[in-house]
Amino acid sequence: MKPPPLTARQRRLGVVNAQRARVSRARILQQIKDSEIEVCGVLDAADRDEIIARIKVVDLVKSLPGVGPVGAQHILDGIGIDTARRLGGLRVRQRQQLIDATAYPIQWRKKFRS
Repeated sequence: MKPPPLTARQRRLGVVNAQRARVSRARILQQIKDSEIEVCGVLDAADRDEIIARIKVVDLVKSLPGVGPVGAQHILDGIGIDTARRLGGLRVRQRQQLIDATAYPIQWRKKFRS
């Protein structure tokens, strides 16, 4: 079944909304990278803003200073969060574990290496 056809105006509006969402998510991740905001602040913002709630947890962890793709994978594996999970889909316990695992200074190399 095909979706209903969109008008040119509806398509433009969709493109604009998608661009705003990407910019908003990128701004939050840059703030994490620059240590302007902490993980608990992003999780609080995700409760209020659907755009932020759509950020993948792995992208958030990779944005932390000193954590790359491998480190992010170790952290998420260590606390049992799937890499496909988004911030809005985390349970209370997972949120707390994420905050604890990413508290400064991040010690993921010692905690989560096998």
